[in-house]
Amino acid sequence: MPGAALRLIGAALIAAALALAPSSARAADPDATSDANPNPTSNATDAVEREVLLRVIAQEAAVHTGPGADYREVYYAKRGELFPVRERATVGYWFRVDLEDGTSGWIYGDFVVPVRPDPGPPPGFFGRMWGAVRGAILGPPAIVGSDVEVSFSAGVLGQEGLYLLRPAWLVDRYFAVEAFAGLNARAQQDVFLAGLGWTLRMAPGATVGPYLNAGVGVAYFRPKVDNFTQDTETLMALSAGGGFEITFKKQITLRLDFRNWTLFDPDQSSNAQEYTSGLAIFF
Repeated sequence: MPGAALRLIGAALIAAALALAPSSARAADPDATSDANPNPTSNATDAVEREVLLRVIAQEAAVHTGPGADYREVYYAKRGELFPVRERATVGYWFRVDLEDGTSGWIYGDFVVPVRPDPGPPPGFFGRMWGAVRGAILGPPAIVGSDVEVSFSAGVLGQEGLYLLRPAWLVDRYFAVEAFAGLNARAQQDVFLAGLGWTLRMAPGATVGPYLNAGVGVAYFRPKVDNFTQDTETLMALSAGGGFEITFKKQITLRLDFRNWTLFDPDQSSNAQEYTSGLAIFF
């Protein structure tokens, strides 16, 4: 009973705040003699006071595509995050909130409480700059609620062109099994790479998410048609390194990879560094 009472109180507070939100028209003052606003900051202050926000009180709360736990998860909110609320579901204790990438989702009411935003002290120059960049172009990570990632990267390996396709099965938000296949186009040889590895995401809920990666496979060397001094050969290939995934609005994800490759057999070995970038698609 206490939990149900708290739920009703919370719903009533949010409903009252929504009723006072800026969408309702402000009545005109019949005694006003001028259209000028004597206090230029009053409108901004009123807007802040009337804005409806929900603060996450659970350690982690899933945001779904619809008002129910069976809908797909699109974001995992951390404790303390704030979301503007749009509406309450007609059935169930669910609220639709705005996400940073311009989309919206539904969060369960037991995981949030209504709060009044505190303007606080103005941020410094770098804080304002980061806030502007993050609000304008960055969004929540696309990995949430996805099972598969497909990325295409291009760059250099040992100062020669490298093109790689990397499909991955997302075991969970942290761990993925990743395959790779591609071409290292060299001046005298084409090197075809293929294999399998793993990826460990260090901060899967971050807009700029670092990760570690290691893989093993084969490298097939094929001489160019005008290269008569070298033969075809197949070596083992090991790679290790990491990178970053940067998520922009509308779940557009940029991937940056930095890895060391070792190509070897019992008689020889060589090392080269990979620097690539590309786009990743999650679904």
